[in-house]
Amino acid sequence: MSPTATASEARPPARARRIAWAPRWLVVLHRYLGVALGALMLLWCLSGMVMLFVAYPSVSQDERLARLPRIDWSHCCVMDAAAPAQARVRGAAIEQLAGAPVLRLRLAEGPPRLIDLSNGQVLRGASRTDALAVAEAWGPPTAVVPLIRDQWTVGGEFNRGRPFWRIRLGDPQATDIYVSRRSGEVVQHTTRASRTLNWMGAVPHWLYPTLLRQHPAVWTQVVIWTSLAGVFLTLCGLYLGVLAWRPFGDRRLSPFRGLMTWHHLTGLVAGVLTLTWVASGLFSMTPWGFLESPEDPAPARLAGPPPRFAEVQAALESAAARAPAVAQVRLVPLGGRAFILAGDARLDAAGHPAPLSPADLAAAGARLGEVAAQGLLAAEDAYYFSHHEAVSLPAWRVLMRDGRRYYLDPRTGELLAAFDAPAKGFRWLHEGLHRLDFVPGFRRGPVWAAVTLALLGFVTFGVATGVWLGWRRILHDVAGLRRPRN
Repeated sequence: MSPTATASEARPPARARRIAWAPRWLVVLHRYLGVALGALMLLWCLSGMVMLFVAYPSVSQDERLARLPRIDWSHCCVMDAAAPAQARVRGAAIEQLAGAPVLRLRLAEGPPRLIDLSNGQVLRGASRTDALAVAEAWGPPTAVVPLIRDQWTVGGEFNRGRPFWRIRLGDPQATDIYVSRRSGEVVQHTTRASRTLNWMGAVPHWLYPTLLRQHPAVWTQVVIWTSLAGVFLTLCGLYLGVLAWRPFGDRRLSPFRGLMTWHHLTGLVAGVLTLTWVASGLFSMTPWGFLESPEDPAPARLAGPPPRFAEVQAALESAAARAPAVAQVRLVPLGGRAFILAGDARLDAAGHPAPLSPADLAAAGARLGEVAAQGLLAAEDAYYFSHHEAVSLPAWRVLMRDGRRYYLDPRTGELLAAFDAPAKGFRWLHEGLHRLDFVPGFRRGPVWAAVTLALLGFVTFGVATGVWLGWRRILHDVAGLRRPRN
């Protein structure tokens, strides 16, 4: 046998060229859109790494209460002129503000009211002096600035407290405390570290700069349409990548060379993760009503008809007569009756202890509809669990025949969380896909963070190589246009 014949026989047979629909306009669109939008998606990846470890600044109710002084009952409680006796009350709480007990009252109609209980006077809000006194519990104040909103109070959840006093504390952390000028409550708390890290995390990830976020309708549309464009870009990349893939019979899996080969082959896997994260980020905005729950009547069913102010006043005065050593006393109505929570103690309208029994909680659950099962939940489940924010346990879980589920505070019967069909879909299609927290016991912690960080790094590599290759090709195309023709 001749050497030529041997070489010919050793060469693998040529594979028929694959015929597939891949129009050039799609390739060009993917390239140029990949540079423009890929840079944003790269920013989403990098900021997502920061958000694994850094939460957006907030003040929990427990943190706020821990800084409040105990109520001075010796100067309480003049409230006869706070509201008409027959007015319906949605919420009421007694706390200490700048050395005096105050009543924060929310009626069924009209704006919230702030009453100085030492003299019964209705206050117009928290003054600069009041805000400084509130901030003293957090540290020595050094500067006060009035404002309506800034980067850390731009969200809609702060609307009820606007405007604010922002107070800088004289501590090494450069802490800022935000006090509502309406109620005198601390609504936000930031430090130099949390502000800096969130500019690398939540702010770019949510497209959250004040300039944009202060216009909710515009911000919503920007996030929705950039997310949709990201989904389209990723689908294009996956489609083109599959067309170019050669999994059978070829010596090379990819027809490309160099960095393009890495982008092609890693992109086939990273693209699936990218699609998962971009699509679930889109779902977080509940676009056009998708996964958006209607207003839930459950809190009103649990509380019953709002009590009249005369009943609330009697209950608060009964609690004041006991002079509990607590920082807050608040109204917790249930089944149309006025109850008071003083610290951890639930009191009836006469000031007597009234803890909730399992039978009471079962009766409260029955007011929500047809119950399939209910009982005390001692550990987290697939819907009620901690992530950055801790959930309150134990909780009274109520499972309805129509699939809805509710979680109640066993101390007061108040609603802690609710999940109807859209909320369940939101939990899995947004939170589940975005956080990769499908597996019980793998929803947070160092192992979860390490795995998620590795996957984010893999996706970041796929996106970054695409941006670089696209940009390099664009520069080449532009240079070709400038080159003189002979």
